[in-house]
Amino acid sequence: MKEIAQELAKILIPDPPEDDGEDSKDGATRVNDTKKARNSLTGELMMAAAASPSEDPLLARLEELTAQKQDIQRQIRLITTYAREFVRPEPYRLRALADATGLSISSIRTTYDTDDVITVAARIGRKNIKGTVRPTPAPTDSDAQDFAGDQWWRLPSESANPDLSP
Repeated sequence: MKEIAQELAKILIPDPPEDDGEDSKDGATRVNDTKKARNSLTGELMMAAAASPSEDPLLARLEELTAQKQDIQRQIRLITTYAREFVRPEPYRLRALADATGLSISSIRTTYDTDDVITVAARIGRKNIKGTVRPTPAPTDSDAQDFAGDQWWRLPSESANPDLSP
């Protein structure tokens, strides 16, 4: 497993490019810095592997990267939601968001859903531009059994008191 970790470190931290105009001391320093970075990454990979159910540094690194990717995608969805649904006086243009995210305009249109709008409304404490989603105050202790986690919001068309609903 250590061999895999060391080779992954070589893949992820390549040798520095040679610079003909560079003095040999500077080149040796860059090579030494690269070796230190690889050793550090190898140690991290081995620790991650030990903590992973697979105990494999390659799979552990892929799991870490996948979790990071999912977090970044969630952040992009929430920021896009905010840009399209909450920014006043008018939302960001689809083209600008598409260019910034590397997505197509049609992908920007569909990248977020109502749950994302509700999440943003709850976190910033105000309704969206269209007025279709608005946050409600956090539940009191007596209301706590009716709510779970961040789900203390409601759509405007819903009654605040479920007993008064038609």
